[in-house]
Amino acid sequence: MAISASAVSSILEIKHSITDDNIIAPESFETQTRLLEENFYLKNYVVPGMDMGTNLTASPSEYEVRLTKLPTEIELPYNSIVGKFIDMYLTKRRSLVADMLALHNYYGRMFVEELLKEGMPTELQYLPVIESAINPNAVSRAGAVGLWQFMPATAQGLGMEVNSLVDERRDPRLSSRNAARYLKQLYGIYNDWSLAIAAYNCGPGNVNKALRRAGGEGKKDFWEIYNYLPKETRGYVPAFIAANYVMNYYGQHGITPTVVKRQLTTDTIVVDKYIHFNQIAAVLNIPVEEIRMLNPQFRKDIIPGDYRPYTLTLPTQQCLSYVMSEKRIVDYDSDLYARRTNVEPGENVTPVIQNDNGAANLANASQQTLNAESNNEIAQAQMTERMVRKTHVVSRGENIRDIARQYGVSATDIKRWNKLRRGKVKEGDNLIIEVFERVAPDNVKVVAAPEIAQVSAQELRDASQQAQETTAKAPTETASNATLQKDAAEKTTSAATTAPAKTSQAAAQKKATQKAATKKAAPTTYKVRKGDTLEKIARRHGTTVAAIQSANGMGGSTRINIGDKLKIPAKKTTTRRRR
Repeated sequence: MAISASAVSSILEIKHSITDDNIIAPESFETQTRLLEENFYLKNYVVPGMDMGTNLTASPSEYEVRLTKLPTEIELPYNSIVGKFIDMYLTKRRSLVADMLALHNYYGRMFVEELLKEGMPTELQYLPVIESAINPNAVSRAGAVGLWQFMPATAQGLGMEVNSLVDERRDPRLSSRNAARYLKQLYGIYNDWSLAIAAYNCGPGNVNKALRRAGGEGKKDFWEIYNYLPKETRGYVPAFIAANYVMNYYGQHGITPTVVKRQLTTDTIVVDKYIHFNQIAAVLNIPVEEIRMLNPQFRKDIIPGDYRPYTLTLPTQQCLSYVMSEKRIVDYDSDLYARRTNVEPGENVTPVIQNDNGAANLANASQQTLNAESNNEIAQAQMTERMVRKTHVVSRGENIRDIARQYGVSATDIKRWNKLRRGKVKEGDNLIIEVFERVAPDNVKVVAAPEIAQVSAQELRDASQQAQETTAKAPTETASNATLQKDAAEKTTSAATTAPAKTSQAAAQKKATQKAATKKAAPTTYKVRKGDTLEKIARRHGTTVAAIQSANGMGGSTRINIGDKLKIPAKKTTTRRRR
């Protein structure tokens, strides 16, 4: 059935004039920039764009004209809802836009390549902006995962693997390929991109229901059935239009382009063996964090290649190294990552050590035995840390983000340390930076235990008397043995005369030890940093997870966040006596 001219004009009017004060923004708008900045690519390969702080927003007419000029196949009309999303990106979420531009340097190439393979419009490359803020590890409240936010059922229907060790929804390349194919299927159903995009968000069932409720015959698009769609989907297509605007016109609003410090070029290899990321990192000298960033689909840092072959992404120069060194990689610490293939019930099996702390603990126990008499602490086999305040002089062109990345801290912390309200700095400013420096255990002084055990004078007299009685009760023994026992008794008696002096020294030493222990009794405060767990913190400070939980009123929870301040209880010292 043909659509009349009046019907077409009414549709265009709806697209440009529709208003809604109850729109729900996609979850990607809630992404915490601080967490996104921990991405290995952002920290090591790019310098995010600077915020010039000018031209934050534009007029509705300017937005409309600029959207019209974009060379897109998908229609991108402007209305007040689109304008609200654009303004949100350019005001409250400016820093998020800068980070997404940086991440798009790497992931955007994959998006475009996979879309072009399926003959899809390239403007769809900005769907991950509103789906995940271009974060491959994003997880929604509903359970959708990855750059393109696939639900488990949808992913498995498209042939993606989702299990305990592998979640291909997180694979940038594979998820982009399947997203392009899924969008192509949806467009084949509706023959309209606005409806296909809406169906990508809420599913074809909800879109079909909205079409039925809208009634009438003839072609309909997103704007015609707008009021019959779920609230979340009503904001989805406008947010997609806004994402296309800000990712193309960010320069018009004071956000400078991202600078690539060094180009990341990658290649892939096929792995058909059971391998842990730590093995690859140790042999090829690659940071584990970089392997994780390139291969987020492996949830536990394990490639179960003995189940089926998997594709592993590595920096191009490391792919040949992997092929040449695969046997060394498989053999490296193989006992550490081995899995038992057969266990008999009741069998006494030696547990597999999961880390190197076992050897360290044995060495520490050996040293502690030598120091047991005076309860001296020993230097731990691991490095210890201390907080150091440094002064950074701002160079020309530097901003807080650059400085934060240089020292491995957050821009928010720098603002707080220096009481900066707006977070702007200029050349020549002095900034206080608090960093943690590692101190080698060689710098920790260890006091050796006394070579002679100290006993009371009465114990020495008793030993002397016992030696004399033993000599009297053994008349059959040779004169030589009696002489030796007499000499031993005389030496013991001589030691008794010096015992009071040694006893007083021991008392003084014990008093000093108790005084030092009293000083240590007060709990210390520790600020949680990236990579910390309660177990690591407890081991570093010589305490237990339960003690930290008790000191901080955590109950049985082990959850901690970067920046949290924890009370660390003092070490408990006990005097051990040699038997």
